[in-house]
Amino acid sequence: MNPEYAANLVNRRDLKPYLSADQFEFRDSVHRTLARHAPPEYWREADEHKRFPAEIIEIGGKQGWFGLTLPEQYGGIGGYLDMAAFLEIAAYHSIALSRFWNANVNMVGGAIARFASEEIKQMTLPALAEGKSWLAFALSENGSGSDAASLATRAVADGDDYVIDGTKMWITGAVQASYILTAVRTDPTAKKHDGISLFLVPKDSAGVQVNPIDMLGGHAIRTCEVNYQGVHVPKNLMVGDLHVGWKRLTTVLSKERIALAAMCTGAAQAAVDLARWYAHDRRQFGQPISDFQAVSHMLVEMQTKVDASRMMAFRAAKLLDDGENCDMESSQAKYFASDAYVQIATDGVQIMGANGYSMEYAMQRHFREAKMFQIFGGTNQIQRNIIGRALRS
Repeated sequence: MNPEYAANLVNRRDLKPYLSADQFEFRDSVHRTLARHAPPEYWREADEHKRFPAEIIEIGGKQGWFGLTLPEQYGGIGGYLDMAAFLEIAAYHSIALSRFWNANVNMVGGAIARFASEEIKQMTLPALAEGKSWLAFALSENGSGSDAASLATRAVADGDDYVIDGTKMWITGAVQASYILTAVRTDPTAKKHDGISLFLVPKDSAGVQVNPIDMLGGHAIRTCEVNYQGVHVPKNLMVGDLHVGWKRLTTVLSKERIALAAMCTGAAQAAVDLARWYAHDRRQFGQPISDFQAVSHMLVEMQTKVDASRMMAFRAAKLLDDGENCDMESSQAKYFASDAYVQIATDGVQIMGANGYSMEYAMQRHFREAKMFQIFGGTNQIQRNIIGRALRS
């Protein structure tokens, strides 16, 4: 792929209203680090062999990437615009790194920073910021996906502990995690959105079993089933107050949606750039296929969708940084960017023909991985429901 394409991404003019010179330099630093240490062949091998990219994750820890958005007193740095700036570049190189960051920092680290005791914060956040310990978030179950508050995993008080029983599904990064932030039902008599609590479960606790699930994409960061069978967790590992876990969770969901939008934007830009490079290089009927109007118009549509996704993601990140409510804007960014990524990956395969469908090129990985972003982090149908409620209020 033409390296000028990536350079154009790093220094995009349309981000000047949102990013400072230091933030543009940060984007460039992330890009240079990943380009040097993780070329496309590295990510292809990790995907094909379902191998965790430990070398790159370690480098990211040393670079301070896992401290983004965490409080400064625990080794954190930067805000949500920094997050979006980072995730777009990271996902341009690979969705794997950005997915792992999101699960660790955005979902668990963010919840701990806001709601956990000082003891838990000191135990987890400095190590996370330094890239020395990892976390996972367990909410979804087989019977509660979009209706996540219907979760059935339960926790029963037993002296100084709670005992957890149940099964969680689709848990990102549980293989590497030292702790799993787990949503459980602590009051079965309460309404479904009440009676839910959060516990930080040590993964090495007796009765915890992690089973990787074979998925269509996302192979470098395994998605897992996590079983809890009579797992004793000390009461002091509760994150937030008893029975109010759902209310706590909803406050971090806007952050995740913005993160997913930025990730889809970066990955979609990579797909556009690959298709663009191929269309300029591939010759048919005596000319590059990019000279054919049918192909040219496809590339125009693809790039326009990426640009719109980027603006929606950074608009929402700016609102979040400013302390504004951005439930609607984050949902708009998430569903639009993920829908765009799916269509762009599909059109990218079409432009590249059989080569796009072959394992030799990264387009097939975009084709496989794009779909999951329409599902996780709240399906795009749920995002539209959120926006619809906002428009009716």
